[in-house]
Amino acid sequence: MAGNKDDFPYQLRIWEQAKKEIDSLDGSQLIFVEKGLKRIKQRGLNCGSPLHGKLEGYRKLKNRKMGLRIVFGQDARKNTIKIIDIVALGKRSDAEVYKTATARIKK
Repeated sequence: MAGNKDDFPYQLRIWEQAKKEIDSLDGSQLIFVEKGLKRIKQRGLNCGSPLHGKLEGYRKLKNRKMGLRIVFGQDARKNTIKIIDIVALGKRSDAEVYKTATARIKK
């Protein structure tokens, strides 16, 4: 049955602040994010590109045309790769999304 949460090997936990960022997106941006989240649920940490520096261990999925990034990583608290944390969404301009993700992870 399509849409069943068991169809995907990974579960997503979207941080509250990231949920607010998703809710503020327009239609075309939301389509990219929904496809990206589905891809993360299917492939886990095998999709996107690795991040470096303070975000080492996290990954990004990007839409170059829109300038949007989804920052995600393994649920460190449960030490499992079955739950993927969606930490932040936003534009790359002035590295805003990466600064936001770094601040959230530090908390």
